[in-house]
Amino acid sequence: MNETPKISLIMSVYNGEDYLAEAIESVLRQTFSAWELIVINDCSTDSTSEILSSFAAKDERVKVHVNEVNLRLPSSLNKALSLAKGKYIARMDADDVCLPDRLQKQFDFMESNPDVALSSCRFMTLKNGVISSGGCGGKNDSESIKALLLVTNPILHPGIIAKAEVIKSLGYDKNFTCTEDMELWTRFILAGHKIEILSDYLMMYRLHDKQITETTLEKQKGEVITIQKKYLGALLEPMTKEQEDFYIKEIYFRKNTDINAFCQFYKWLKALNKKTKVLSKESLNYALFEILAEYKRNGLSKSNLIKAMLCFGIPFLFKEIPNRKKRARVDGLKCIEAAEKIGLAMSGGTVEFPTFSKK
Repeated sequence: MNETPKISLIMSVYNGEDYLAEAIESVLRQTFSAWELIVINDCSTDSTSEILSSFAAKDERVKVHVNEVNLRLPSSLNKALSLAKGKYIARMDADDVCLPDRLQKQFDFMESNPDVALSSCRFMTLKNGVISSGGCGGKNDSESIKALLLVTNPILHPGIIAKAEVIKSLGYDKNFTCTEDMELWTRFILAGHKIEILSDYLMMYRLHDKQITETTLEKQKGEVITIQKKYLGALLEPMTKEQEDFYIKEIYFRKNTDINAFCQFYKWLKALNKKTKVLSKESLNYALFEILAEYKRNGLSKSNLIKAMLCFGIPFLFKEIPNRKKRARVDGLKCIEAAEKIGLAMSGGTVEFPTFSKK
């Protein structure tokens, strides 16, 4: 099989024996055949090497490279980028599953939208047998994503596809080992590149206890603030130290909910954007409204919900609330259909909606 790859899937794996075979099998089942899968084995000590060798022996499109020392994810992905031959670069993790038409739909989208440098897709999450919808009810357009990146990370890293020349030129920053994806997306935006999200559910994203520890959580907090200092500072204005503390606790991780502080933060962003006009008024309102939706789901009182909603103004609320409900219904049906395609809905799992954003 000597077909020149149009898509290079890149993966880095460290001790991924639990789900690795299932992940690669989902790539082999793709309806789109012009791909290569570049896997960087980052010094695994379990049976990862044997699993990879078995797949590489069966299909020459699976190309395995072994690190001599553990490089961590960003550096390993940069190594994979340097080896990739495709017109587009797609990501894949060792514990996720692609739906069979993932690559075909993403390839067609990128070919039909040459102004888009990177796109991702809707996704299902699977944790403890429960299937949830990732991004349900969210917007997909580039302006909304540009604004959302001020307050959260709406883009599924293992679900992206990007123009090879763009992502290779930017690369991953090896200093960000918890939030290397979000850091890269913000640089895409600041460099003037468009990012969009397909409305199709094309990935099953697995959540499990090994992903985040208290140590990495603290590091993630530091990385997020560093990213936002640059991104928010470049688009609008840097945060004060007090705002940074509020941002981490109540905007990005949403562990606390001080509605008065939320309204002040929103009004601050709104005033800055009125001067700079780097974001549309609608997209900024939408991004902060998504955070309010998270607050509501976490048990925000009715009185505080009404207080916060009044900050947005009646015209916006009158338009956005019914539109959001409509988008959520459509997304929910798409998610159920996608789950059924790979047998998840028939395996005893239940479907829960909505999950609006992914950290």
